[in-house]
Amino acid sequence: MIPKTIHYCWFGNKQKPKLIKACISSWKKYLTGYEILEWNERNVDLNNPFVLEALRLKKWAFVADFVRLKVLYENGGIYLDTDMMVIKKFDDLLLNNCFFGKEDDNFISAGIIGAVKHNEFIKRCLFKYENILINNKTDFNKITMPIIVTQTYKEFLEGRLLEDFKDIDVMIYPVSYFYPFPNKKKYDIKNYKNYIEHLTFAVHLWNASWVEYDEFDYLKNKQYLKAFLKLCKSIFLDNKMSFFYMKKISRHFIYSFKRR
Repeated sequence: MIPKTIHYCWFGNKQKPKLIKACISSWKKYLTGYEILEWNERNVDLNNPFVLEALRLKKWAFVADFVRLKVLYENGGIYLDTDMMVIKKFDDLLLNNCFFGKEDDNFISAGIIGAVKHNEFIKRCLFKYENILINNKTDFNKITMPIIVTQTYKEFLEGRLLEDFKDIDVMIYPVSYFYPFPNKKKYDIKNYKNYIEHLTFAVHLWNASWVEYDEFDYLKNKQYLKAFLKLCKSIFLDNKMSFFYMKKISRHFIYSFKRR
């Protein structure tokens, strides 16, 4: 049985924004009787080549990728991304040896992971990071945790199709359990409750700190100051000024204003 311990990571020594504080408050509301542990630079061993390089590059989310697996393997419990809004008790989930949730039909995500101590699947995921070399030229989109976990799971099943079923070591829950609010709809975060289904335990709100947003992303999210600053950089520093670029900017700007 998975112990009643919630693990989360907070690296970089920054203040937690309102969204993160709201999510952590939801854990305390629904997960009474659980111990909540924060892992950061002061209380976890970061002496690992992947982690040390991620720290140097200030890729905090990728530091957390390794640490979440490490603390789960060593202690057991449930890991939560700090942007995971809990909406009901987790007690039924504790009966698993290990669980994840599907992000979509193609990927298993890792915004929430549950495992008993020394779980074999967690160990295999953790081992993947021993063979990943990163530097300032690394394309981090190719080593996100959903990619790592999904690859490991497919290997774990020896090539069998990815589907919802209970294995001795790992349970993969459907999208509706933790990811009913899709990543492609993250601009609609104010209405995330509209996506909740009757099977939903928690909702991932996609506050992806590792993503490098461009001016088009900021326009979609109605973050006009950030969009303007990115636009200036693209025009004056990156020399992106062209008819097609300005046409694309205009199209996104108009769409942003029309969308509620």
